[in-house]
Amino acid sequence: MVEEYVEVLNDEPELLTRFLDALQLCHPLTELAVIRHKPDNRFLECALAVDADCIVTVNTARGHFDRKQYQTVRVVTPGEFLKLDEVQRMGKRFAG
Repeated sequence: MVEEYVEVLNDEPELLTRFLDALQLCHPLTELAVIRHKPDNRFLECALAVDADCIVTVNTARGHFDRKQYQTVRVVTPGEFLKLDEVQRMGKRFAG
């Protein structure tokens, strides 16, 4: 997964550095096969392992994250994420 982010963010070195500095490795004990695009299952496994609220992605095409929720993890686009009440409250705390 880290290799994919390095490839995607390669032309944004500052953002890549911030991402890598904040990274915490996750080693889920459960392997899933619920998403047709196999690499996407790794993201879901990690999200479930750390009890994440959501996965933020634009990759919602058929065969990828094409459901709105997987067990307890919601799938949202970046735009939907920014509109979430908890994100809005957090933004107000940092702005004021």
